[in-house]
Amino acid sequence: MSNTTSNTPQQNSLELLAIPELCEKNFFIPDYQRGYRWGKRQVEQLLNDISSYFANGKGDFYCLQPIVVRRMDDELVEEFKLHSETDKNTWYEVIDGQQRLTTIHIIMALSKVLLHQTHDKSIYYQTRPILSEIYKSFKVDFKDFSISADTSVNKFDDIDSWHILQAANTIMKWMKNYQTTTDALQNFINFNVQFMHDKNSAKSVQVIWYELKDGSSPVETFKRINDKKISLNNAELIRAMFLSDSAEFEYDQNLLNSYDEEVRPVVISKERAARQSHIIEQWDIIEKQLRQSDFWNFIKDDGKSESYSCRIEYLFDLIAKKKEDEKDEIATYLRFEELVEKKEEGVAGLWSLWLKVESYFNTLQSWYQNRELYHKIGFLIAELGSKMLIDLLDESSKQTKSYFKKDINWRIKKHICLDVNKPDDIYTYSYDDPAQYKALKRILFFFNVESTRISTTQHYFPFELYKDKEWTLEHIHAQNSERIDRTDREKWKEWIEENLKVLRRLQSRIDSSSPYDPTALISDMNNNHLNRLNNKKKSYGFKNFSTCFDSVTAYYNRMAIKDGGSSEIHSISNMALLSNVVNSSISNSVFEVKRQLILEKDAAGEYIPYCTRLVFLKYYNKGDTDFSVKQSFYWSKKDRENYLAAIKKVLNEILSSVEP
Repeated sequence: MSNTTSNTPQQNSLELLAIPELCEKNFFIPDYQRGYRWGKRQVEQLLNDISSYFANGKGDFYCLQPIVVRRMDDELVEEFKLHSETDKNTWYEVIDGQQRLTTIHIIMALSKVLLHQTHDKSIYYQTRPILSEIYKSFKVDFKDFSISADTSVNKFDDIDSWHILQAANTIMKWMKNYQTTTDALQNFINFNVQFMHDKNSAKSVQVIWYELKDGSSPVETFKRINDKKISLNNAELIRAMFLSDSAEFEYDQNLLNSYDEEVRPVVISKERAARQSHIIEQWDIIEKQLRQSDFWNFIKDDGKSESYSCRIEYLFDLIAKKKEDEKDEIATYLRFEELVEKKEEGVAGLWSLWLKVESYFNTLQSWYQNRELYHKIGFLIAELGSKMLIDLLDESSKQTKSYFKKDINWRIKKHICLDVNKPDDIYTYSYDDPAQYKALKRILFFFNVESTRISTTQHYFPFELYKDKEWTLEHIHAQNSERIDRTDREKWKEWIEENLKVLRRLQSRIDSSSPYDPTALISDMNNNHLNRLNNKKKSYGFKNFSTCFDSVTAYYNRMAIKDGGSSEIHSISNMALLSNVVNSSISNSVFEVKRQLILEKDAAGEYIPYCTRLVFLKYYNKGDTDFSVKQSFYWSKKDRENYLAAIKKVLNEILSSVEP
């Protein structure tokens, strides 16, 4: 049988091979590969993982990382004079996974020499062909259970030989402590029996075999893999699982039975081609939608995509219920294999699994297009991450729509309330209490999301803009200079300059005979504070700045006294969400300074949360008869009352919800 491969590009194939199957193949290690360099840590880690799996591990097999290969054509086999009695002299060029493959060969060679058998496994190193002979030259010293190379056969004094011998002796030393028995040889035999289990065994060691068939250059593929520009990620492995020539879909048995037995293979082939064509088409549609920024930020808690070269992999992670702290890079792929093999979670086979992918995507699409679900589920995902999304996807397939909506409301209530039995307590939460501070941030975030949802003038809440920034809970009107850095003189200067701008605008609108004329205050701020800061007077300290701060806030308090004052309070009626675009010194300014800054940022295109804009534009007073002429320079008692009433109205549905 010829080894010549077709010139027609094919789909790359992927399958799982047990160790005995792997050892029946012939391997060519090309010169673009670095030499064998696994040390004690990597070798022991491999042995520990395998032994731990056989002792306590779950599942039918322990899966090693991928070995990427390309079948060599006859001309290359002849050029390098490669010859093997196994696998009809078929050879595979190893593109990735050489370190694992060589370690497996070392283990197999040791088992042969310990059992006085001939090592006949073929592996050829292009940079040093003689290295292939080292496995046959292993000499064992049973006294100290160590290995050396028989230099009478060939001389192995190069660095690659040294590393192989070091790895061999690491394995021998590890075997001494593998089990409680003091017989190291018996330990090795016991390990090797398990290591060589085939696929039909209750437990086995298997490797992901990824064979390039699409005509791509092995050298370029190697470079891309090792430069980390591409990698065999879960999406690529799962794609190969669905689209490989060996993919076995479940078919309508009645359909197959309607054909003669000799015709059925042709029918199956056509059915497979049709399903794979469908998967390719839908894959592209799903990937394209996932690359839409607003859709991606709706379903992805942090909006980040760096870890997903193919965003459909995130969808696979959801189906696999991947944990956020999962360390196995191909855990999702292995879970997909398990779903098909064990027929779990309604998956009857490969085709059923793909339909589950489409079902998940369609569910996310329907939520995205539903105004209520988009906002409420989007909030839960942003706050609680992929685990919440996994739970919601699972529940939505089992519950009625009415139950599902009630449950969403209940989940939101549990998240924003520290005590669901006392929901009204949220209006007494204080900025100064750490737990209540976090709760207030959650509440105001939801208030912004829900206000956007019920608004007749606003589009969908822009999760993509919200997730792009860091958000803080800030006093709408602040009077406490202690929140300003006591050592940063530049921040003091900035605070004074910004407040002077506002006071000068106010000065132009107030009659000089008014008791609220700020002329004297402006003069004091210029002469006794700003000038001294500009002249870098060392005698000017934080105590002096605090005097300036107190004078400004006292001025606004006098103006607000007819409205009940504007003393600083730490509850929700004096809180808003501000991003890091607001400088820390400005964030401790009085209301009007913040208002001007926010107007400037908003006009420049900076994202300001919907409710924060309404606060500083005083739109929560629009129901008042004097709304059009009402003052805009301070945050009064009446302002707080209107703002709080709006919050209570928006949150009422959620806070009054009950567990379904």
